[in-house]
Amino acid sequence: MKKIKKLFNIFWVQLYLQLKLQFRYVNSAISSLVLYAGAFLIVIFFTDPAQLGQAYGTKQGVLFTIVGFLFWSIGIASMGQCSNGVESDEQTGLLESETQSVFPLWTLYFIETLANNLFVWIYLLIIGFIASFFSIFTVVELLKALLLTFVFSLISNLGMFGIGMIFASGSIRFKRMGQWATILQALLLMLSNVYLPVYNAFQEVIPYVGGIEIVRQIFLGHGVSLSKLIILIVVNVVWFLAGILIFNYCIKKERKNGSFDAF
Repeated sequence: MKKIKKLFNIFWVQLYLQLKLQFRYVNSAISSLVLYAGAFLIVIFFTDPAQLGQAYGTKQGVLFTIVGFLFWSIGIASMGQCSNGVESDEQTGLLESETQSVFPLWTLYFIETLANNLFVWIYLLIIGFIASFFSIFTVVELLKALLLTFVFSLISNLGMFGIGMIFASGSIRFKRMGQWATILQALLLMLSNVYLPVYNAFQEVIPYVGGIEIVRQIFLGHGVSLSKLIILIVVNVVWFLAGILIFNYCIKKERKNGSFDAF
């Protein structure tokens, strides 16, 4: 019980630090908002939301594209926060001292990711509200999309965090993996169902693909498919556990070799 209380305290501290950073570095916060808005505009203007709507038999192609964009955005935020956090801590020499924590190191990065994601949601909410004034969907439909995405992304972010942990493991072993994580983020946008329906069963291995399909089916009035929900959960649990196991192995090996300072 004491450990759970300590974890909550760590979360609130991380949330406070993130809030403090947002206010202290306003330019950085604005830059993040602009980056997410830019990515959103690229998805909308360089894809065909009408074609997506036709594939699902609805006129809500823009809203369906936004649902995909929301999942992708919060997913890459989860992936990037932990992988970049490990690389940054390794560069500054903090990683070795953090391994002395009473909690597993991945737990600390998971909590940090949760705190960071709350602010990412604020950015996405702002972008979504602005988009609602220039599209055919209403603010109510947008809020529904945001709520559903938030609920199901709690599952899909587990898998994205796991992938981030794998890249973090690469940073420990090979150093400087940030650019490869950025390349993967772009590939995930192109290979997933952000602006297209699922056309290949192999796409289901991407953690958030199942979540996008479930939310879109809910908007179509089909409800939640139990089989799709099970696949979503299984895929994300596998990625989550794989990421933690690989990360723990790399940390254990780094401790043995004693090369934390050789970044």
